[in-house]
Amino acid sequence: TNPQQTAEYLELISRENHRLSRMIDSFLTFSRMERGKTVFDMAPTDPAAIADAAAEAVQTKFRENNCDFSVTIAAQLPSVIADKDAMTTVLVNLLDNACKYSGDRKRIALNVFPDGTCVCFSVTDNGIGMTRRQTRRIFEKFYQADSSLARKTEGCGLGLSIVKYILDAHKATITVNSKLGKGSVVKIQLAAIR
Repeated sequence: TNPQQTAEYLELISRENHRLSRMIDSFLTFSRMERGKTVFDMAPTDPAAIADAAAEAVQTKFRENNCDFSVTIAAQLPSVIADKDAMTTVLVNLLDNACKYSGDRKRIALNVFPDGTCVCFSVTDNGIGMTRRQTRRIFEKFYQADSSLARKTEGCGLGLSIVKYILDAHKATITVNSKLGKGSVVKIQLAAIR
């Protein structure tokens, strides 16, 4: 009978529904990957379009979390052979993790730039960071670096496994530089079309 309480309950149900939908999507995606059923639509793609799509996908969430988010895309980037939607998923996952594992004053940057024969996508955050041992394990299925924090955040430990699978299919490399309490820099290198 209380309209304010009703609105709060509906908001809670909506958030939980959204969280469970994402978790189910992750399980289904991972299941298709495990069975070799994932088909990528590889085509010449503008790296800026991938970055723009990812930035747009996280914009609302970042605004709600008072995140200082910057996007820097170099001019006249060469094209890459990629599945645009899959690569957008990779960046969204990395940006989402950067947000989840950062404190109250979140600063996240997405940069896209040329590097020799590659195009690089990097996600930098001022989050909790990881040990060297944790960075070696983060792409394992169901691994969550901080189980106490994982309970407070959404997810099931499949996101980075999916990221690695997609990047392997693109013959891309991913490196993680992180220090406890100092944040992380995740860099993807994808071959440019010559």
